[in-house]
Amino acid sequence: MSETSLTATVPAPPDDDPFWDGPLHDQVKQWLQANGIPLRIPRRDITVTGPPGNRTIHYTAFVIDADGHVMVDPGDEGEALMEERTAPCLIEPPVAVTQETP
Repeated sequence: MSETSLTATVPAPPDDDPFWDGPLHDQVKQWLQANGIPLRIPRRDITVTGPPGNRTIHYTAFVIDADGHVMVDPGDEGEALMEERTAPCLIEPPVAVTQETP
């Protein structure tokens, strides 16, 4: 990620992408954990915004009930309930999986 870029995306790989069985998968998992993001999140793009040293991670998370189960969306029965969340970017994402946005 360049010093002038204020936004980067960690794209969600398609279901048939071998990424999930490769070394990048482990790098992304470690990056998520280092930034306090649970690994149990839906397969969606993750965006990092802001200037270096003051960046924010924007991601989608499942809504979990008190028993640790993913809640069902009352407006779309049978689908998982999700919400948008943010976290401070303490560690930059792996360069190999980011796409810069001007």
